[in-house]
Amino acid sequence: MQRILAAPLVATLAFWFVAAPALAAPTRTIPVADVRVGMTGYGLTVFEGTKPDRFAVRVIGVLHNFLPKQDIILIRSDDPRLLHSGIVQGMSGSPIYLTGSDGDRLAGALAYGWHFSKDPIAGVTPIENMLAELSRPLRGRDKTPAAGAALDRKAPDRLAFAPLPPPLLEGASSSLVRASVPLSVAGFGAASLEELTRALTPFHMTPLAAGGGARADAATLGPDRFEPGGAIAVQLVRGDMSISGVGTVTWVDGDRVLAFGHPMFNVGEIYLPVATAEVHTFMSSLSSSFKLSSPRREIGTLVQDRQSCVAADTSQRSDMIPIRVKVGVPGRADREFNAEVVRHRFLTPMLAGTVIANAAQEAASDVSDATITLRTSLDVRGQKALDLIDHSYSPEGLSPKIFASSTGIKAIGELLFNPFAPVNFDRIDIRVDVDYRPDVAEIIGVSMHSDEITPGTRPALVVTLRPYNGAEYTRSIPVEIPSSLAGQLLKIEAAAGNLVKPDMAAPESVRGLIDNLRKALPARSIVVTVETPDEDMTLRGSVVSDLPGSVADTLRPGASTRRGEAFKRSARMVVPTAGVTVGRQSLQVRVKEAIR
Repeated sequence: MQRILAAPLVATLAFWFVAAPALAAPTRTIPVADVRVGMTGYGLTVFEGTKPDRFAVRVIGVLHNFLPKQDIILIRSDDPRLLHSGIVQGMSGSPIYLTGSDGDRLAGALAYGWHFSKDPIAGVTPIENMLAELSRPLRGRDKTPAAGAALDRKAPDRLAFAPLPPPLLEGASSSLVRASVPLSVAGFGAASLEELTRALTPFHMTPLAAGGGARADAATLGPDRFEPGGAIAVQLVRGDMSISGVGTVTWVDGDRVLAFGHPMFNVGEIYLPVATAEVHTFMSSLSSSFKLSSPRREIGTLVQDRQSCVAADTSQRSDMIPIRVKVGVPGRADREFNAEVVRHRFLTPMLAGTVIANAAQEAASDVSDATITLRTSLDVRGQKALDLIDHSYSPEGLSPKIFASSTGIKAIGELLFNPFAPVNFDRIDIRVDVDYRPDVAEIIGVSMHSDEITPGTRPALVVTLRPYNGAEYTRSIPVEIPSSLAGQLLKIEAAAGNLVKPDMAAPESVRGLIDNLRKALPARSIVVTVETPDEDMTLRGSVVSDLPGSVADTLRPGASTRRGEAFKRSARMVVPTAGVTVGRQSLQVRVKEAIR
């Protein structure tokens, strides 16, 4: 009986012993101090598809203090694939193992190379510098401005703009530079791709037209975990348009992942979605070869962007800001674009502006005289939605500068950089309507019947306008001249509404900032402003008028803080116009002395 029971038991144990996966042994490392010229080994990277392949390497030197407190190991590869292409953009992070008498040990991540180099020589960031980042404490998502909500994957509940920080200095040698991060870009036209290239080239990021974005199966294709040598994509935009920075994984320990061997933006603590990626092919170039890749399955969050590497956590997820852009053109059905952009103080304004401009240009690409109406709705968490409208004219259609100068797009940056409290957007909605006709008039002159006017009257200000390819015409706008202005010199100005700063006190809260943004004046208007030598004051977010001179002197800025700020008091009239108004003109008149 014992023998009968023992046989199945032995068979069962043998099955589990053979079939159960072995526990992964900890990766052994070699410090840079033990690296010697002539040592050989191999690297891991994806040449095509999703599985890493080996390439042979040999140590040819060590550059000490190449970066502050960081050495660089120089290697050469004689792999036939790299002899043709050289070191390739997208190989950043490829783990480099050196072989000794005690086996293979991880030395670091391939991260640096030379432009126009004929030989596959690279610089390797030592693994000890990368591992040190794992002990760096995180401030937390709530204390990282505009980083958004990175969420635990186990929890059920789980948006020419703002400049990025300056790029990291590249070390002692100007010729050895960190390998560029190829940006896999999909759904963007040539003009937007050019703008992205101009903005991101200083940060060693190269936008490349590839694939990604709106595929319905993108979330299920590709690997569901990271592995050393596998491709990793940092997602900046996804949806109908996609931007992902693609590099290589160096080291994995549970939920913790190290990659790149150099920074992406060098912005420190940051929360961005990371995904696995598929490499389509290597593209060889005389200047710098690159991997052509597409993002696949989102499986974690970037948490650190530092000198020696980027670090990700696969136990977290980062949400993004939904953006919807609708474009209307006469005679055609509206076109709608949907995308998401990362939450970050520096990145969101630039990426949101690029997405919006690209969608509009793709839907209405005519280079022609155009009158444009841009309606922006910003859903600010915890606040009433901010709805803004811009009217503009462009002789070259929907050019990027139309959007860069709009109050709606500018408001994104103003809110994210406000000094009062962190701001999160729940969504951004944009409506662009284009009319291919020059419905615009320029203010070319203003006049009154006399340069001396009577107090207590309403003389007419005659505004002369010149429409595009049309005859000049005038508008007569009555101006109220109170009796109290007798004997004073006045400046009277007529200007396009969008050129005039509304009367408002400096905000002292996010709500106050939003209220001020709502006061923007439309370009489809003429704003007449009457300025006098009298002074009002702003104090603690409010305008205080008609102060005695002694009080005004006391409140003017002095040696202490939070005093009032002096400004010219003005009367203002907003006169709607049928089309877009541009330009401004002014004159000076004297008010007659009061008759006694």
